[in-house]
Amino acid sequence: MAANAALMARVTDLVALFNRKSLDLPDGLFDRQTQFLLNGTPFEAMLGRSPSDPLVLMIARGPAGYRFAIKALQHAIPDARMEIGAVEDTGEPGACVVPLWLSGRLRGIGSAVDVAVRVSVGATDAGTVRRADALIDPAILEPIREARSRE
Repeated sequence: MAANAALMARVTDLVALFNRKSLDLPDGLFDRQTQFLLNGTPFEAMLGRSPSDPLVLMIARGPAGYRFAIKALQHAIPDARMEIGAVEDTGEPGACVVPLWLSGRLRGIGSAVDVAVRVSVGATDAGTVRRADALIDPAILEPIREARSRE
């Protein structure tokens, strides 16, 4: 089964918006229940409070969760760019893997970042993302976290 065409068009639009430093989102890509994960850990679990706390859910899920994460990434890598590769069909309805390439320079030290990010996506038939798990080499996460704290 081919990856959902509506989903892939929205993901391609999202990458273009990211590269323009926009926090806008393609219509219908995320809803308020969309869950984001980083290397299998839900954003909710990373915020230091109960993952069921309504405030945590409001910040970590849906469009707000995406913007929260992307704003932090854009601060850490001010010239961040993403390229999208060939989407991989998982054979499951509404599921695919989106290979991305993240590049740029870390804030404050200028070290280059060139890293592959594989995003496992689960979506509805209409192309709304239910769950997105970004898989990235853990070795690059610490320098990104450190760069986020630099002015």
